[in-house]
Amino acid sequence: MAWNQKLEDVITTIERERDELRVKLHLASKDAKDEFAALESRLDALRARVMSTGSEAKDTAGELGGVVGNTARKVASDVRDGYRKLRETLSD
Repeated sequence: MAWNQKLEDVITTIERERDELRVKLHLASKDAKDEFAALESRLDALRARVMSTGSEAKDTAGELGGVVGNTARKVASDVRDGYRKLRETLSD
């Protein structure tokens, strides 16, 4: 499986987690809603980056594709961690 397909799978999983949080956010505090909005922006930016660089990386050396993939994986991990922390906050 190509790195960009793996990242798309990760993004899909993150989006599912996000959708579950949306339900809890309905009654959440303003701070939690602001944090969610910030995470949404980062996820949107990640999705756009994967979509725009996916085809470019195919046309470049494998090393560049690896760098792009590693950066995107790091951002995805950070966003996922943010959603998990928010979920924990809302569960308390």
